[in-house]
Amino acid sequence: MAEDKKVLVRRWLEETLTQGDLEGVENLFARNYGLHDPIFPQDVYGPQGVKWYVTAYRVAVPDARFVVEDQIAQGDKVVTRWTARGTHRGEFLGISPTGEEVTVTGIEFDHLVGGKIEEAWVGYHPFAGPMLGPERLKRGFAALHEAFPDTRIAEADSIREGDRVAFRWLMSGTHEGEFLGVAPTGKRIEAMGMDIVRVAEGEIVEHWGEFDVMGMLRQLGIIDPPR
Repeated sequence: MAEDKKVLVRRWLEETLTQGDLEGVENLFARNYGLHDPIFPQDVYGPQGVKWYVTAYRVAVPDARFVVEDQIAQGDKVVTRWTARGTHRGEFLGISPTGEEVTVTGIEFDHLVGGKIEEAWVGYHPFAGPMLGPERLKRGFAALHEAFPDTRIAEADSIREGDRVAFRWLMSGTHEGEFLGVAPTGKRIEAMGMDIVRVAEGEIVEHWGEFDVMGMLRQLGIIDPPR
């Protein structure tokens, strides 16, 4: 049932990530589990990989609290929108602790098989805040297309439940115009994005999105790769 699948993903966020319970990892994740996190230096595989991944985050933010904001389920897939808050007290991917309270918004796609999570894709942004209005979104997309005139966006996955639809997509393009103050590099980039929209009477009335900005900046050489 869809609700059972949602509960399984919530256990991952609430018991494993928030409470730090690593004993139950084998009950939640398949042996061939794969996690694709563009912020992390490499993909995570299997229950042991999950333990390493969770430990890295909890060393950096030991009081991290994940709150599920919304979930959508269809077939063998669950999409979850969450917010995490905590204090940056330990080194993370080469970044020294700041002691500051941080807020992160995220969306993840989970693929479940046989009552366990088999594969996941996650996107998150470290600066949670109010959603951009239509005009700012329009200007942002215009600036992106000017910088990457050959931009291509391909849908990688989507599910729907009720009045909400979730998409996972891949963007590619060549940096031929100024972007965030950076002169054209001629480099070709690829980045992943995720969106959840609520539709009413044939129109989008609410939107939540995550985009791998950090990955794009790394590919352009603006920031160093994670360590």
